Amino acid sequence: MNKSRKKDRDALAEDLKEISRAESQKEAEEALRSLRERWGTVYPKIVKRWETKAYALLAFLRHPKPIRRYLSTTNQLERLAKEVKRRTKVVEVFCSEEAAEKLLYLVLSELDQALKARRLRGFAEIQMGSYHADRTQ
Repeated sequence: MNKSRKKDRDALAEDLKEISRAESQKEAEEALRSLRERWGTVYPKIVKRWETKAYALLAFLRHPKPIRRYLSTTNQLERLAKEVKRRTKVVEVFCSEEAAEKLLYLVLSELDQALKARRLRGFAEIQMGSYHADRTQ
């Protein structure tokens, strides 16, 4: 966005959000086509980058609707980084590289156990098989 003019940023951001908010692959492709028509001549590099990376940016659309929000968020990664930083800050100096690796391993193991205990909405339906019956979405 910093490559665009200030006066265009809000409108460009809204068009980009239309792509990421799409309910289906078809809607996303249509929003991408609209982006190309509106901004292709003004910001060809931005549009080209979105077109070439769309398969990766919209990969979450290939998954069932109930779990998409878990796949498109970075909250878990941010939480992991924050926890590692919090734990390593207390130690200040590690006696060896292995000590740092051991602490990292323990933090990851603890978070893994905590996440395994969580019940996420949407995953139960998929495990019970209702996703396959409703795959036409």
